[in-house]
Amino acid sequence: MPKSLQRTRRLVAKKHAPAPDDGGPKVFTFRANDADFDRYNDRLSVQGWQLDSYAANPVVLYMHDDGSGGLFGAGRTDILPIGKGRAYVQGDALLVDIEFDQDDEFARRVERKVEKGILNAVSVRYRMLRYHENERGGFDCDEQELLEISVVTIPGNQRAVRLKKHSDERAALIRDITDAVVKAVGRKARKKRKAAPPAAPPTLSESDTQALAAHTARALLQHLQENA
Repeated sequence: MPKSLQRTRRLVAKKHAPAPDDGGPKVFTFRANDADFDRYNDRLSVQGWQLDSYAANPVVLYMHDDGSGGLFGAGRTDILPIGKGRAYVQGDALLVDIEFDQDDEFARRVERKVEKGILNAVSVRYRMLRYHENERGGFDCDEQELLEISVVTIPGNQRAVRLKKHSDERAALIRDITDAVVKAVGRKARKKRKAAPPAAPPTLSESDTQALAAHTARALLQHLQENA
């Protein structure tokens, strides 16, 4: 059996899906790995991830710099983690939810760039436990231990693209649906006013119409999410 190896792979981010609670921390969700060939011709089994060690020490770094200079660091020794992560397998991918340290100015800078879409990628550092060489000259890994996850600048997996934006995309969708419902209700009300006799009962007020539209939009969005 070959001895274990430690490797690092950079993957493109999948942006946050769930919205945080009011006043709570923002959480960003990334695709950290899939099972297809990466740019290094390696393939990692999604079901082969060993996550217990990472769950006990869920550090998120920047460019794999752990204070010793890192794999891509500048040799600084005052580097600290920029956040914490929750790694889990879902479907055909390893995902990670990242929460940035709000007491660290550099971590907040990284978070802002992630939120703006300037930084889109994460990278996994892992130890290969069971593996063999594949037909492309890389390794097929059947079992690997996750060591840490970093936010990085350049991805190594060309298919692990960002899938969704942060929670503001959900808010924008609610606004778009609300606007469409308000316009639809308004058009219907105008048609009724033209066709109805003078003694017809009044239509909904503008505030009631907007409240109804917002409620309808949220209900529709919830239905779409539950059936996604």
